[in-house]
Amino acid sequence: MPVNRHVRRRACIPIAAIVLALPIVSAAMAATSPTDVAPTASAETRLLLGNSYPIGVSVSFHEALLHWLDSLAMLTGPGGTAGKTVAAHRKEYEGLFGKPSPQDSAMLKRYHAARLGFVRGADKDDRHRLTLAFFEASSLNDALDRAGDLLDPGAAKDFGMAVRHFEPRYRQVWKEGSIPESFLARVRASERREELAAFLVNVARLLDISPQQDPHPRLVLVPVPAGYGTHAQAIGPFLLVEVQRGEGLADEVAPIVHENVHFLLSRIPAARSAALERAAQDVKPWGADAWGLLQEALPTAIAQGVADQSFRPDDWSRRQPWYHTEAVDRYAKRIFPLVEEALRENGSLNESFVKRLVGAYAPPATAAP
Repeated sequence: MPVNRHVRRRACIPIAAIVLALPIVSAAMAATSPTDVAPTASAETRLLLGNSYPIGVSVSFHEALLHWLDSLAMLTGPGGTAGKTVAAHRKEYEGLFGKPSPQDSAMLKRYHAARLGFVRGADKDDRHRLTLAFFEASSLNDALDRAGDLLDPGAAKDFGMAVRHFEPRYRQVWKEGSIPESFLARVRASERREELAAFLVNVARLLDISPQQDPHPRLVLVPVPAGYGTHAQAIGPFLLVEVQRGEGLADEVAPIVHENVHFLLSRIPAARSAALERAAQDVKPWGADAWGLLQEALPTAIAQGVADQSFRPDDWSRRQPWYHTEAVDRYAKRIFPLVEEALRENGSLNESFVKRLVGAYAPPATAAP
């Protein structure tokens, strides 16, 4: 989901205090061509934070290339990976290569048509299958082979031609993954890495999901030019996170936590999720509306609220936007005290707590400014 870079003010309760107040886990949690560089051997097995919260991380050219092309083609809807940083990528492109030529524009149209055509022909649950083909692949050749199996021959040809057309240019942007690799080096050197791991373990406990359960989430790190914020998005177990030059752990805590919350929420069994939704709908008259917004407001309250206030206390503020849409932003700030208390006091996302969260909702006409 899109994540804003925002100004924040001083925090009240540090993550360390919440972590110490909670148990670790609840009992219920139980050879390529020169133009086709594969990820490094450790790309799929590197752990970002250690074994307590096993989240993998990859820095791969073909994954980042897909996101870059999605951004150039402005694929911000279902099935695409582009977000509010489209303008950043397009401006960077023009700065490096000039305005797209007629051939460039034709290739982008082919790419857009192939991607969008696949989404329109897929079931709702399969819209990201083409994206996952890239994220699950070991190299660009492998990714294109997987994509070809999903597309009809004409679309596969157009898609492949467009990707190969822009590939050399993206290598100039990618620079062997220097920006995300530098970010990873700063994360590994951070004294607060274990604190973030413990916080994510406790978020998993709150949601009653074991962090040790397969599959583990994996960050897909991609670079983005500075000045336009960042975009992040959970696609199954893959958590795409844009990083800017010079950023460290604290700068990306909110997006990392936000997308991990989405991942953990997706692991809630269907029967339990249905019970939670019924509990929300029982709160009249706005229960159904609140439940819909809660899918973004809860990750926002946890990430842009509790986590971010600890890692960026001097900049954190409830007066600045936490989320890019007003309704979610407002609701996240209303439930923030409840979420903060639940994390601190060993709470659980049960039906009673959902009703409290829904009870804090107010429709736009009656919500306080």
